Amino acid sequence: MENGKLKELLEFQVDRNIINLYKTFLMMMEDMHHQHRTTFTKLRLALPEDESLINQADYWDEQKMEYLRKRILDTGNNTLRELQSHIDQFELTIK
Repeated sequence: MENGKLKELLEFQVDRNIINLYKTFLMMMEDMHHQHRTTFTKLRLALPEDESLINQADYWDEQKMEYLRKRILDTGNNTLRELQSHIDQFELTIK
């Protein structure tokens, strides 16, 4: 296999695995957000007289979700770029 094709295959595999990793992080974050929503809904039902205080404590809104999504995606993309720059430093051969 020629060096260019081998590099292309390696980059594809690295990209695919890193993308799967940050997709998993996004799904985990969404699961945590759902659990947060459920917990705060239960609190509001159990303590209706303290709803104002509960609302103050409820920090995980859509703005926070967007911020966290962006951080995960930015980190994943930066990781991909860094790994690709390292791959460029190697001469590849296959067994």
